[in-house]
Amino acid sequence: MKFQRPKVQNTAVALLFIFQAIILELLFWWKADWPAGGQDSWNHYLYARFAPSHPELFADQWGKPFFTLIASPFAQFGIEGIYILNILCMAFGAWFLYLTARRLNFKMPWLAPVFFLFQPVVFGNVISALTEPLNAFVLCLALYWLASLRYVPAAILVALFPFFRSEGIIIWAVVFVFFIIRSEWKPLIWLFSGTFLLSIAGAFISGDAFWILTHNPYFKAEIDNRFQIGHGDFLHYLHAQRQIWGIAVSVFSALAILLLLAHVVYLLKRKTPEEKSRFCFWLVAPMFTVFFLAHSWIWYKGSFGTHGLLRVFLLTAPLTALLSQYIADKILSVDVKIIKRLFIGVVIVLMLSGAYAGNKTPFPWQPHPSVAAFPGEPQLDRALVYIEKQGLKNKVLVHQLPSLNVQLGLVPWAKPEVAQTFYIWSIDKRPGQDWMPDSCVVLWDNFHARRDAPMTLDDMRKLSQYKELAYFPARDSIYDVRVFIKSQ
Repeated sequence: MKFQRPKVQNTAVALLFIFQAIILELLFWWKADWPAGGQDSWNHYLYARFAPSHPELFADQWGKPFFTLIASPFAQFGIEGIYILNILCMAFGAWFLYLTARRLNFKMPWLAPVFFLFQPVVFGNVISALTEPLNAFVLCLALYWLASLRYVPAAILVALFPFFRSEGIIIWAVVFVFFIIRSEWKPLIWLFSGTFLLSIAGAFISGDAFWILTHNPYFKAEIDNRFQIGHGDFLHYLHAQRQIWGIAVSVFSALAILLLLAHVVYLLKRKTPEEKSRFCFWLVAPMFTVFFLAHSWIWYKGSFGTHGLLRVFLLTAPLTALLSQYIADKILSVDVKIIKRLFIGVVIVLMLSGAYAGNKTPFPWQPHPSVAAFPGEPQLDRALVYIEKQGLKNKVLVHQLPSLNVQLGLVPWAKPEVAQTFYIWSIDKRPGQDWMPDSCVVLWDNFHARRDAPMTLDDMRKLSQYKELAYFPARDSIYDVRVFIKSQ
């Protein structure tokens, strides 16, 4: 495959849009009252923050082992340190996408960062401690190496994907097939053996030979049937396309997949299409399609503790960016300047406006916060004041809100005999099996405790050893907070 030397203006424009995105994310940060992702962000921050003093967290699949490892140094500076990590992931991911588009000889490859950076799912989740931005960066780097025919380092990196996020196994599987199709046996060995060796290492650290399965929170949720989140429409994510990809990327990605399907004709005629088409046909489109169908099916069936969250598609944002670049390349092949200029102008306007509209985020000059604080905060604050006034401040606090551990300086992974806090999901509902210390205080909220523990109000009241002390209602009952104490 022969690479063309890129024009200097392409690099300059790519850097200009990357810098613009950084500025807009900093403004997003400045106006945010809360990290995107809410309690999930606080939870991942706590994993990264306390992993050095609790090394077992580095192998904890709920925290995502490689995210915890990479984010831990940043987390020592507070959750803001992980904001910086995610901004860096966004910026460097966009740069590697530009390099990938350049390697594949796309016209105006600087559009790839634009298609990536301003997808609503990317733009709205960078200022967080979520694991998705780091995953997206790693995928951008892997795509660059694959496009550059550097298959061994790409295989080594992709072998780590299941340890960044559970969905990484989907990316791993598609790359596995890609190497087989291209008869690349050496990287295939690296891909398989790397994942296998890391699984063995995790099993050795945890003491569980089947660690990769039994310690996976999503497999556990499915096996234990613990989380009854519900299910939804198979087209749930498609209906939410404006909040995930935005109009431009949604349309271009769909067109790209349809156009790439036409390459089946090339295969039947035993013709070889250009490398950019082969790359998108055998790797990019299948990777996105399998990911999309898998998540749609899981939500439709209500499996693996799914919540139907939209942000999971941040991981595949590099793929939809390249699919959009593929269609842009076709349109820009039309040798009419006015069409090219009009197309570029419309794309930039749609991407920038869609980034804000998709997240229902106010523009920088508007007064509203980019991310509002948790609506249950007022009730939580009143409950904490009540606990202090009742002389219960030094009692063990049981709750389901990682942000409270950050606020109160509590360590959720201390040894049980010295721990000052536990999560509500640790309460054993079976008669006579509850091991929570006497006089512990339970701060029950009607959102996270009911959804994540899961502990409904009826469940809580059925536990005869717990006495309800106080009730702090909200305008919307879903954010009600109640205080209980274990009396025996």
